[in-house]
Amino acid sequence: MVSIWLQCVIGALAAVGFICILKAVYDIIFTGYYRAAGRSELFLYGCGSDPKTEQLLNTAEQVRRLYLPGLSIIFVENGDADPERFNYAKSIAERRDMEYIE
Repeated sequence: MVSIWLQCVIGALAAVGFICILKAVYDIIFTGYYRAAGRSELFLYGCGSDPKTEQLLNTAEQVRRLYLPGLSIIFVENGDADPERFNYAKSIAERRDMEYIE
């Protein structure tokens, strides 16, 4: 015979597990549909020769890969890029199917 406290603990754990299963099913049914069919554009403005731009574009690419496969990423140069320095935005845009606008 199992004590009442042990039954409460087992019941609480079962309820938590059932809620987790329901949430996973909800995510698959409802959020997966929009992820697959949605199209959107992300405009990023900045200086292409700034090293922080590389991290920004890599993060945007990761968001596209994980959550929004139909996302178009467009980097717009704000005019502060030094032509003598390496342009991170232009290089990444060429490699990762992004659009680069000067």
